Amino acid sequence: MADVEARAVPVPDVLDALLDQVEQPLDRLAGDAPLAALRAINRLEHVIAEVGDAAAYGAEADARSGTAIGQGLRLPEEEARRRLLRYSLRR
Repeated sequence: MADVEARAVPVPDVLDALLDQVEQPLDRLAGDAPLAALRAINRLEHVIAEVGDAAAYGAEADARSGTAIGQGLRLPEEEARRRLLRYSLRR
């Protein structure tokens, strides 16, 4: 497990902190105003669809040059490939 963790691609600290800042109020909003939370989630899904497609395409290109996708995502290789396919098909 330590070997897989060492090969995982790190998320930049600034982005990790921003995701935490989104998750916490979104979680509270889900309890207080679930429809507003769903609207926010819809916006996040739009971002995922836009950026995920480009990221999946780039990851596939990296994989052709030898980068292991599963290790980079800390997932079994088959699950990582399914996730890339899902990101590619979201549009």
